[in-house]
Amino acid sequence: MTTGLLTAAGVAWLGAASLALGARGRALLLLSAWASGVGGACALVAGVGLCLAGHGTALVTVRADLVGGLSLRATPLAAAFIVLLGLVMLAVAFYAPRYHQASSGTAAYLCVFNLAALASLAVLLAADVTTFLVSWESMTLTCGLLVLRHRSEEGVGRAAYLFLALGEVGFVLIVAAFVILATQCHSLDLQTIAARVAGVPLAWRSAAFVLAVLGFGFKAGLVPLHIWLPAAHPVAPADGSAFLSGLVIKLGVYGIVLFSYVLLGTGPVWWGLSLMALGAVSAVVGILYALMERDLKRFLAYSSVENVGIILTASGAGMTFAAAGQSRLGAFLLIVALLHSVNHGVAKTLLFLEAGVVEHGAGTRDLDRLGGLVRSMPASSAITLVGTLSLAALPPLNGFVSEWLVFQGLFQGFRINSHVDGVLIVLAAAALGLTGGLAILGFARAFGIGFCGMARSDTAGRASERGQPLLGPGILAAACVALALGTPAVLLALDRVAKAVTGVQLRSVLVLGNLTVIPAHTDFSAFSPTYLAAFLAGVSIVPIGIYLLARPRGGRARVPVWDGGIVEFRSRMQYTATTYANPVRVTFDRLYRPDVAVERASDDPAGRSGPVHYRMAVVPLFERYLYEPVLRAIRAIARAAQPIQSGDVNQYLLYILVVVVVAFFVYAL
Repeated sequence: MTTGLLTAAGVAWLGAASLALGARGRALLLLSAWASGVGGACALVAGVGLCLAGHGTALVTVRADLVGGLSLRATPLAAAFIVLLGLVMLAVAFYAPRYHQASSGTAAYLCVFNLAALASLAVLLAADVTTFLVSWESMTLTCGLLVLRHRSEEGVGRAAYLFLALGEVGFVLIVAAFVILATQCHSLDLQTIAARVAGVPLAWRSAAFVLAVLGFGFKAGLVPLHIWLPAAHPVAPADGSAFLSGLVIKLGVYGIVLFSYVLLGTGPVWWGLSLMALGAVSAVVGILYALMERDLKRFLAYSSVENVGIILTASGAGMTFAAAGQSRLGAFLLIVALLHSVNHGVAKTLLFLEAGVVEHGAGTRDLDRLGGLVRSMPASSAITLVGTLSLAALPPLNGFVSEWLVFQGLFQGFRINSHVDGVLIVLAAAALGLTGGLAILGFARAFGIGFCGMARSDTAGRASERGQPLLGPGILAAACVALALGTPAVLLALDRVAKAVTGVQLRSVLVLGNLTVIPAHTDFSAFSPTYLAAFLAGVSIVPIGIYLLARPRGGRARVPVWDGGIVEFRSRMQYTATTYANPVRVTFDRLYRPDVAVERASDDPAGRSGPVHYRMAVVPLFERYLYEPVLRAIRAIARAAQPIQSGDVNQYLLYILVVVVVAFFVYAL
């Protein structure tokens, strides 16, 4: 059944791409969207079935002597990511036709979108090195085209260049990691590599680990390899941004987990500690820079950096526990990392889709120009609130559940015999604690400034959600609630994945009585997300009842808001996104190093001072001190090499001759 559903998903997306490319009217585009949704539903069901089965299934193998052939296999580790791919594509299928209805070039864009989904599925099903690399490169190139959707707009070319250039650097590192394993294990088959890797010297395995983490880290958005995210997400269409953040960066996570847990086997403790440290730094830095963003999509992009950091912190801690002999906690944190990957992917896809609704409905994504959308866009506001509460990790939604479980795993660092390693794990938990507090502040800022209060601009005052695509985000909002309430069942399914990957099964110390979750050891803690949701729903009856019973029954009068003596309360008197986050900016001023400009108009003849304009720009630390020097060096090398680009064919042939002669002598020696 799994084989048939995955085949159907691939065929559906290929068919959707063909229909979109050949579309000359709205009917074929709607049919293409329907086919894309069918593919998403098939992938979703297949992923769930694969989780429950707990074992792999060979799909197709085509051999070729020159390139190694094509080999696809559905594995338990890929199951959670296939579920996420299905949910994302199902939601986008209901969203894209209405979102793109007034745009030119929609047919080509939707064609590429479905091909990107097909390439992503191939990455998750790749069973040998060749298939994986070809699929990975295909996914990168098609996603680069998604970023180029509005190629004539400012910043689009730079964003696409960053995405593709950094993606290619990462690809080279991934190729190097695979080459090490393939040559040492004398095979291109991933299962064979995993079976033979124990005989590979630790130095080679460590080299492959470092190369894989860096290579996949570019796609995952690990700090400082993340700079394409805040560049690409704002310029890509909303569904393209949702696909990049909801799924594509999770493919980077999948690659790291594939190497760390499957292909390289259990390694030394420093593997896990280094990955955990990178994750913790990414989480803290991601949310700190998110708090400085006024653009809603740039804020969400940096939030994705934060959440990838949380996922990889859990993965690294799991590797550390496994290397230290705590196999239960190692398997538990792998389960939690997979759970948070799905939870974040669903909620972040929802918010990026809603960012597109806000941009279309209110005409801007600038938080300082939004406001009052709760009244003018009530359905969108309710859906956005679900995603906001999830990513702010507030109970009882799914983001809270998976982050709580991450903490419960990290707080058990005392079970490791090495006090140093245990303390480092607890320090990572402390870093995530800081991250969690800042995330609540960040999402309160985004939703409160953007949706509550008064409209801060004329366009926001005229906002409307009439005709906006709400069904797709609504599906994801329902999924956020379902994933929270059904966490015990989800964990039991992921437990089968962990057993297939690590050989450790936690069923009896993971879920108690079908509703209570236990973090791998019964003597530590336990809670039930289902009971928690029921309790919060019951408690909410109290304030609602008080309001209904105690509200005034007499007539109502509209009076001015108290405003400290000012005659009229205006929208400009409200907090802005910049001022709301100013305490954080002051606290972390040495990290941000903002460029501040105060422009004061000259005093008027009556002695009254003119308007004052305060402008602040934060250039990320890594762009300023890491990437800019590298770019300056590259430009200098390019200028030095420019004279050899003469355009003379004879001169180019001479270059080739010189290279061939040098290569001959090097080979002869």
